[in-house]
Amino acid sequence: MIRHLLLLVALGNIGFGVWVMIEPRMVIDLMLKWQESEPYSGVLSAASLGEMRALMGGLVTMLGVVTVRALWNPIYATWLQPLAWCYLGTALARASSLLLDGGSFSRYTIICVAIEGSTALLLGIHCQRLLREQEQEQREDEEDLEDSEEMYEEEF
Repeated sequence: MIRHLLLLVALGNIGFGVWVMIEPRMVIDLMLKWQESEPYSGVLSAASLGEMRALMGGLVTMLGVVTVRALWNPIYATWLQPLAWCYLGTALARASSLLLDGGSFSRYTIICVAIEGSTALLLGIHCQRLLREQEQEQREDEEDLEDSEEMYEEEF
């Protein structure tokens, strides 16, 4: 169940990130609308659009890609823990911005904080589960090796 929820979030991140890379102006306008802010009527420089594409597009896309890669393979379980910290960082930054800037708690922000915070928690839980499975497999492999060594020694 956790894997499927995390997969859904990861695919959402990939889709959102690609969308930002393709249409950053549209995303900015939509985000401002969701946040109940005034529409932006200024000019965005190429550097500003590049920052939007890099941080909101590239970074969010890769958070999703790495999450998808790490979900089903215990070898990559350790990747989930730093991802959890990244999601927690975005949730805390979003929440602290509201407190520091005295902004209103828009539905958009509350939903984003809830999703990012929950994702961080679920990634942490799933990471620990995969690491426990990995440790159990290592113990079983070590026991099998010890048993085979004992059998080999008994033969000689």
